[in-house]
Amino acid sequence: MPLLTKDDIRRQSWFAWVCLAALVGVAAWFWSMDKRGAAMGTAAALVGCLGLILPPRERMEALPWRLRSLPRALDAAPVLATLLSSPGYGLNWFYGANPYDEAVHLLSGALAGAVFAALLQVDGVRRSTGQLAAAGVAFGLALGVAWEIFEWATDLIGNWTDTWTDVALTALGATVAAALAGTRRDARSSAAGLWRRASGPSG
Repeated sequence: MPLLTKDDIRRQSWFAWVCLAALVGVAAWFWSMDKRGAAMGTAAALVGCLGLILPPRERMEALPWRLRSLPRALDAAPVLATLLSSPGYGLNWFYGANPYDEAVHLLSGALAGAVFAALLQVDGVRRSTGQLAAAGVAFGLALGVAWEIFEWATDLIGNWTDTWTDVALTALGATVAAALAGTRRDARSSAAGLWRRASGPSG
């Protein structure tokens, strides 16, 4: 069997590939500005994103079943997170007097929270919006703390205020995204129920 079949290609998210093309553009932009380190870093992130979304995970039995069942629409999440943060590293926006750092942590937390909620929901178990939000809080806090540890280990960390606000914003984004996932599911279920009642008995 080929590494990628026609069915594998059809399952790919077109939006994720548009985001990848935008990431190529960002890398080329950095290169044209003679920011070679930023361009190479963005290219490396691009390769990492490709490694996440290109493989046909649906038929890779070595992967956990939740990952194999993750909707392809969420493939764009890691690419979007990379697009969000690339100017921060390439143009030093993280260190300016602006809300860019806070926005990146909030939105990246939301993207990660959406993926986390989808991984929870693929088992078909009904969870309330509150349960998903609580799970999002725990996940967001763990993700935020892990990222701050990485920043500390690589000397990227700022002051204490920067650290706890980054963790809080990441957790907030993940919580909101997880809660919205539950709200959307409930809305779809309600709409389906109304449609069935309106249609009446068949035959």
